Amino acid sequence: GADLHYHLTLRFDEAIHGGRHTLPVTRHEHCRACAGTGALRTAEIGCRHCQGSGTVKSARGHMMFSRSCPRCGGTGRQGEVPCPACGGRQTEILSESLTVNLPPGLSDGARMRVPGKGHAGANGGEAGDLYVIVDVQPHPLFRREGDDLHVTVPVAVHEAALGAKIDVPALEGTAWLRVPPGTQSGQRLRLHERGVPSVRDGRRGDLVVEVRLV
Repeated sequence: GADLHYHLTLRFDEAIHGGRHTLPVTRHEHCRACAGTGALRTAEIGCRHCQGSGTVKSARGHMMFSRSCPRCGGTGRQGEVPCPACGGRQTEILSESLTVNLPPGLSDGARMRVPGKGHAGANGGEAGDLYVIVDVQPHPLFRREGDDLHVTVPVAVHEAALGAKIDVPALEGTAWLRVPPGTQSGQRLRLHERGVPSVRDGRRGDLVVEVRLV
């Protein structure tokens, strides 16, 4: 069956921490009335297409041709009728709420595959997959590069000249940062393992603080 694609918009903190999200999904599922066959088994009756003869005739000019009836396979009898629930299409439209687990550290544009939650395949074929594409909203303070977070912090001239210990915004609220003496405007200081957890192994990136003298 065909794959489905769902765009999920997350806040910056939701993408960082992950969690469970419920998605409304509408897809084609195998018809429950006929089990995806498109027909219902009934007592055998004469084929209406060939009038029970098992053959259909066609003319080309002055010549007549006979071939097996495509509806009954040449038997002249039919033991099934189109499914009234799906009209013989084999599938029905199903709407459901699907809960997915999002790992922490998802980045903008990340794709998650949910197997078997796409459209049902024809003639009883396997269903396609559902791909969840993540759209992460920007944060007013932080900028993400890989698993590192970047933030710009104002520092007073005397603090940069003499050195100081300041608090800076972090994912968990605030963090203490030591500004060494002689720090220049635009200099970057790094707080290890205060960034984003990696989707691959869970290891956290760093918080990179860029100093702006005021």
